[in-house]
Amino acid sequence: MNTKSKFDQPLSKKNCAGFTLIELLVVIAIIGILAGIIMVSLNNARAKARDAKRVGDVRQMATAMEQYHIHNGFYPTGTASVASVGTGVLLSDPAAMDQAVEPVVPNYIPTIPEAPSPADGDCLGDAGRGNNNYWYDSADDGSTYTITYCIGKEVGELPAGVHSATPNGIQ
Repeated sequence: MNTKSKFDQPLSKKNCAGFTLIELLVVIAIIGILAGIIMVSLNNARAKARDAKRVGDVRQMATAMEQYHIHNGFYPTGTASVASVGTGVLLSDPAAMDQAVEPVVPNYIPTIPEAPSPADGDCLGDAGRGNNNYWYDSADDGSTYTITYCIGKEVGELPAGVHSATPNGIQ
């Protein structure tokens, strides 16, 4: 009786288990396609996160303005560094609100936030309203203020584009 099985025989090239070159190329192509899809999704998630941060920053600044108003009876007004309505100041300017009756930073907000980079959607550049920055205007008598900002994509109920925060809320 023969006790040898087919597994005891030496392997020939026909019996070798393995992948062909075409099979390996197909697997590599599939991995490449999946990696591309993941990168696109990741970039979209990053852009949404930057826009959500912009809206959060503006809410934080609006809260600081309201606290300032409650304590002083008016909003920070035009000074050497915070211009009156129509001219405004970039809030990323280190001198922004430096001559208010009471310092806004750090009494009402630890630091003035800067818009995250890079800019998204139509919010390109960093100079002037409607770009990737936060812009502050106030009435000369301190009765109102406007913080202008831009988001690249829809955030909650806010569509992409230029928006503002005033004592009446965020639009």
